[in-house]
Amino acid sequence: MIAWDDAILVGIPSLDSDHRNILDRINRFITCVEGKAGIAEVHDAYRHMERCIYRHLEVEEQMLAAVGFAQAAEHGAEHRRLTEELDDIWDQMLAEPDFRPDAAAQNWLETWLFKHVKSEDFVYRDWIFRAGLEEKAEREMKR
Repeated sequence: MIAWDDAILVGIPSLDSDHRNILDRINRFITCVEGKAGIAEVHDAYRHMERCIYRHLEVEEQMLAAVGFAQAAEHGAEHRRLTEELDDIWDQMLAEPDFRPDAAAQNWLETWLFKHVKSEDFVYRDWIFRAGLEEKAEREMKR
């Protein structure tokens, strides 16, 4: 299991809640894999995790556009790279005879959220707070 780390708190409640939910979904998926769950359960856990991640990234991109973040397009491009990697993990799992991710894929799932938040989300977080737009960002995340 991956433990939550307050070092990735963005300070916008809806974003932080989404990040915690994503971590929970990743943990549920990892639990299925480590518990040698059946294919259907692994599939469902992965797809639920994936939908949670995709929804969050989409809403976050909409929020960044709404608050006028100048680097919103670049941030969105990073999201597309992440989703391509997530899709690749699924493809790798399908190629495995026992339908399990390899160690590299599992490691990616265990670390991507923390790396992305600290290296990418903190950039817009700092900008939003400097601009005094944290309340607007929160409202946009709730839409």
